[in-house]
Amino acid sequence: MTKELDKKDWKILELLCTDSRLSHNRIAKLIGLSKNAVTYRIERLKKRGIIDGYFTIIQHELIGISDYELLLKINASKEQEQALIKHLKDLPNLMVLNRLSGEWNFVMEFGCKKIEDFYKIIDELKNKFSDIIDTFEMHPILYPYKVEQLPIELIKQKEIKEFKRTNEIINLDKINQQILFELNKDSTIPLYQLAVKTGITAETVTTRIKKLKKEIIIRNTAKINLNKLGYDLYLVMLDTRNLSKDRESALRSYINLNKRIRYAFMSASRPLIMTYFAAKTSEELDEFLTQLKEQFSDIIMNQKYLFVREQYKYNLFPEGFLDENNK
Repeated sequence: MTKELDKKDWKILELLCTDSRLSHNRIAKLIGLSKNAVTYRIERLKKRGIIDGYFTIIQHELIGISDYELLLKINASKEQEQALIKHLKDLPNLMVLNRLSGEWNFVMEFGCKKIEDFYKIIDELKNKFSDIIDTFEMHPILYPYKVEQLPIELIKQKEIKEFKRTNEIINLDKINQQILFELNKDSTIPLYQLAVKTGITAETVTTRIKKLKKEIIIRNTAKINLNKLGYDLYLVMLDTRNLSKDRESALRSYINLNKRIRYAFMSASRPLIMTYFAAKTSEELDEFLTQLKEQFSDIIMNQKYLFVREQYKYNLFPEGFLDENNK
């Protein structure tokens, strides 16, 4: 599939992953094509399944949302497994659900305003599926390192907007919640449509989006299907030790600069770093693991990886983030 993409296609993907709200006119000027040619290429990328939609990355912590990673190991029939998947997909606070091969069968990510809400999800899972759940492991996310879409070094480091480490909470009113909810469903939604959905003028929508970008929006981006580009995705888990501030900073910089790491975060339950690594071959994965050992042998005491077989859900601003009277 990647052999069919020329430099113009890759440049379009880069620009859409940097800012999916760029107009086709603007993209055309930046890469030296006509607007119609850009539109045709984008539609072709969508038809091929490479572009799988558009969404908005925000910093959940700043709006009072805590994220939790949950690993699940099951022993179930096909029918029981499908029932579990349906139950999980219907949970309003579920953001990500992936099927794994390896030590764990599923990895999922939830966003909750209160830890009690996450405990309720766990209790419900245990009550409904205790007969098939062998064990589980939960990891409150201390802070994310990066969230990217393309496994190539296209977005310049100076353009990467890092996640803040702060206790500041920004209270969103109903309109801003609705704006973020709609942008997450489709970050290319026209301003006039956002105005209709929120009941305010397009000018006010523009003003609010600008403010949200300064405060909590990391990026409006395209959702890229890595399998269609010839990549497999692996969940790489790094157990660390003696993690000083300087060495943790060095590891974080390495992760942020590594072009194949799509997502990474630090766990709050133990000194564990989880990364999602994109590779076309097993040799590329092995090279990554070897490089980690060589550069960070003093702080990485164990590393293991799991193959991401299938993704059932990817929604970083689900319905559960909305206030009850705004749903």
